[in-house]
Parts: sequence; C-alpha cells; structure tokens
Amino acid sequence: MSRTPRWIATVLVACVPGLVGCVSRDGTAPAAPDPAHNSRNALDWAGTYEGVTPCADCPGIRMRLTLQRDGRFELGTQYLDRQAAPKTVRGSFSWNAAGNTITLEGAGGGQQFRVGEGRLLQIDRDGGVPPWNAPGRVLTRQPD
Repeated sequence: MSRTPRWIATVLVACVPGLVGCVSRDGTAPAAPDPAHNSRNALDWAGTYEGVTPCADCPGIRMRLTLQRDGRFELGTQYLDRQAAPKTVRGSFSWNAAGNTITLEGAGGGQQFRVGEGRLLQIDRDGGVPPWNAPGRVLTRQPD
C-alpha cells in the first residue's frame, strides 16, 4: 500500500475547511452579494461630515462637507494656521456607477470621497483609494 506524500496531505488539510465554507448548511452555494446593494441606496449618507485632511505646507485643512439627498453639497475648507475663516463653496455631486463614491462637481474641484457608514474617505487626486484607517483622510458624520 502506498503512502500519500506529506505535502499533499498538508494541502488537503489546509484547503478542505475553505471549501466547506463555500457551501451553505442546506448544501447550496451561498448567494452572491446583491449588486444593487451599495452605499448610495443602503446607507443613511446625507448629512454633515468633518475632519482635518493633509496639507503640503501647513498643519492641515479643516473640512466640513454637507451632502443633501437632492445631490447638492456645501464644502467649507480652512487652512490651519493661515486662514481666519473657512472658504465655502456650493454645488452638486454625482455618484460613480458602483454607487460607493461621490465626486464634487464644479466649485468642488472634482474631489472624490468613498462613502461609508458614518464617514467619508477622501480619495487621492490620482484616483488612488487609501485604506479607511489612513491618517487625516476620513471625515466623520456629525450629529444632526
């Protein structure tokens, strides 16, 4: 009788639990995520968000962004240590096709934010998406 090589047994032991997770208790494959379920239609995203974002030549930029259900925004920005009062711009925003990111149009300068539960993640100007725990990149929802 031949013995199974040790590496095959190791691979089987490592893979079988993962494969078992691909089948539900009733023997059917789990349902795929609903593509219609996204930040735009599943989260209570309208409201005011605040945070301090990075600045190349100052301690940071205080941001206050208000999103309205009708697609309008108001953005206040204040450069810390050099600007006495915030500069405020208003305009409209649009959603990406996946329904998880907004773009501030017009006076908003095309800034993009990923929309999460109670927070917005500022996306890099080149379109790169930092992790949610990136310092100075998250605006948090303020109480109404």
